[in-house]
Amino acid sequence: MTVPLFSAKPARLGVDISSTAVKLIQLEKRRGGYRTTAFAIEPLPQGAVQGKSITDTEAVADALTRAVRRARVKGRHLCMAVPTSSAVSRVLHIDNPGDEFELEEQVRLEADQYIPFPIDEVNFDFEPVQTDILGKQKKRRSGEAEGVDVLMAATRTDNVDSRVAVAEAAGMTVDVVDIESFALQNAFTEILAPTLAPEERSQPVAVFDLGDTTTTLSIFVGDDIVYTREHEGGGQQLTSEIAAQYGLSLEEAEERKRDDSLPEDYPRKVLQPYLDSLAMNVERFIQYYYSESSGSTVNLILLGGGAANTAGAVERINNETGVPTRLANPFAALAKGPGVSAEQMARHGTAMLIACGLALRSFD
Repeated sequence: MTVPLFSAKPARLGVDISSTAVKLIQLEKRRGGYRTTAFAIEPLPQGAVQGKSITDTEAVADALTRAVRRARVKGRHLCMAVPTSSAVSRVLHIDNPGDEFELEEQVRLEADQYIPFPIDEVNFDFEPVQTDILGKQKKRRSGEAEGVDVLMAATRTDNVDSRVAVAEAAGMTVDVVDIESFALQNAFTEILAPTLAPEERSQPVAVFDLGDTTTTLSIFVGDDIVYTREHEGGGQQLTSEIAAQYGLSLEEAEERKRDDSLPEDYPRKVLQPYLDSLAMNVERFIQYYYSESSGSTVNLILLGGGAANTAGAVERINNETGVPTRLANPFAALAKGPGVSAEQMARHGTAMLIACGLALRSFD
């Protein structure tokens, strides 16, 4: 089954598959914003997803089934995402685009030079950056060449097929396959940015997605991502250090970390060294941004991802970088629907950024 990376068909549920959990959310559009009508997070067994690749379809499908049951949703249409590191995206300028079919052929030919694998092994899609272009040529100004900018995206077909296989095994259908960075941009633009003060939005904002095995830095200027880079390392480092310090399995360490049932010396022996390392890495990644892009000074740091809720992370990063730092919790800006747990929303909000961005595709 082939699923385009962009699609106009609305997805009812946003589903984010990370290395440790399946995250599901359903949003409802309301006057002045959005409301969370259902969400759930279901943990994955160790190794079900490795290096952001799904290696155990059955285990991930089982987790998705449990998430749907826990969220009590009836929708069976999904929007999912492939990792940013597994996709290629570019804005291409196409001269004399012609009609829809001619434009597609020109985009395919132009995109071939940017895709590092055979074009017949990829899922490929594009959409015009400007509106009202397909089949409707805008008037050319005197002496101006006719052309159009399009956003092209491609990923290996197996990255899409593995997610479709999970959905089908759970009795569901994938309507949209997005890219994680695009989903994050959706969540930032529609949910996080409206909560920022004008002076905060006037300068670059650094959004860190602190995942289990990777940390992704995205720099926003206005509503646009101007820089993104994925770095190794994430919340699993803390879990591994807990396991090593107290002789636990990774599963036991994760459970005790989540339940806050670790020994009294945990904050001093394990947590504080981890926070020191995390804060230094955040500072280092921002310095990479400065050196690689010559960008303006970061004005605000927002921490998302499951590891963002680690006790003391916000304060330690704020002190290390000297940049105001707070949590990127989309639920803080979303109304709560009936039957949705406020406690769970507060606990898991930062982990739901990508899922929220995917759920927003329902309203394209």
